[in-house]
Amino acid sequence: MSKLSNIEYQYVNFGPYLMKLKLPNYIIQELKTHGKRAKQDYSPKLAGHLDHQFLYPRPFQQWFYNEIQPIIQTYRKGHCEYHNLEELNVEMSADDLWVNFMKPGDFNPYHTHGGDYSFVIFVDVPKAIEKEMEKFKGTSGKPGSLTFEYTQQARPRWSTTGHNVHPKTGDMYIFPALLGHWVAPFKSKVTRISVSGNLTITNKHTFPPNYF
Repeated sequence: MSKLSNIEYQYVNFGPYLMKLKLPNYIIQELKTHGKRAKQDYSPKLAGHLDHQFLYPRPFQQWFYNEIQPIIQTYRKGHCEYHNLEELNVEMSADDLWVNFMKPGDFNPYHTHGGDYSFVIFVDVPKAIEKEMEKFKGTSGKPGSLTFEYTQQARPRWSTTGHNVHPKTGDMYIFPALLGHWVAPFKSKVTRISVSGNLTITNKHTFPPNYF
């Protein structure tokens, strides 16, 4: 019998920094209310096979980004710790903010975002989609699920290259804009509401070489 016990070890972080949190209900409600009022079609700018994607008006975008500023700062801090970077001052501009009304058969193919940091917020995930997920028997992403993909698939499983998300109302995911991801379609006769946006670091020229 081995005499080894109380083994101490460390592991090294590889890959992008992906953060999940729950947004306060008051922000979710505001996103839902103003999302239903949004009229500017944003589909020509997006990869999704959806017919109802709308840009929020600029005043609401300003309110929203002001509210989540502490969250963005928290992500930045975690990003630096994860990658062992010096936490230097970052100035960011909000590029956009749009709402997606996903209906049966809609899907988002594999894509990346513009800017430097991106996020997705699940404003309303109907129970019918959760039930459809539970009944799904395939090996791919479940109906209405979000999958993040990083580099090529590895077989046998010596490397984890993807992360599948089963969204719930109020969930927010923040990630590097270049992290590829896709959303599987669902069949339930409901509408799922999500919100996305991008941020760009505007003072990169002040950072040391090879920082990014």
